[in-house]
Amino acid sequence: MTAPTRAQLKVLRHLHAIHERERALVPEIQAQLSAAPPGGYRDELVAHLDETRVHITALADRLTELGYRNGSVLSGVASLVQAGLAQATARRLTPLDLLRPADPADRILQRARHAAAAHAANIADYRALDRIAGHAGDIRTQALAARLGAQEQERFDAIIAAIPALTDALG
Repeated sequence: MTAPTRAQLKVLRHLHAIHERERALVPEIQAQLSAAPPGGYRDELVAHLDETRVHITALADRLTELGYRNGSVLSGVASLVQAGLAQATARRLTPLDLLRPADPADRILQRARHAAAAHAANIADYRALDRIAGHAGDIRTQALAARLGAQEQERFDAIIAAIPALTDALG
């Protein structure tokens, strides 16, 4: 077996980072779900949670196909650090929750705005991975990045479409 090229290592690094960020989203989406009232936005959150779990599995499968091994001490430490940073980023809203008004509708709107920003970052990540994989000649990762990025774009569009109704709920 030959050592991976620099381009292949770059694909692995970016693929792994996206995988960790997707994993960190699960608790944040669950927190949003616990606060969301029944209706269209809650349905979007349920779909987002399901889709995120599918993304996590697809990314993990691709990492395995590429021979990524998460068993070494160095990769284990790197994974813990990345997971910690991703969790901190996903939970960055928690301290702000204490400063927010008690109005649940206002909190839901603010979380939706932050979710839209997170989706925009995910879209950028997937577009970057698409290009990086393309430069490395990794057609399968490129196709995966394009597919998952398109799904992130659809979810982003749905959140943006929900903003007017969430704003109207403020009264």
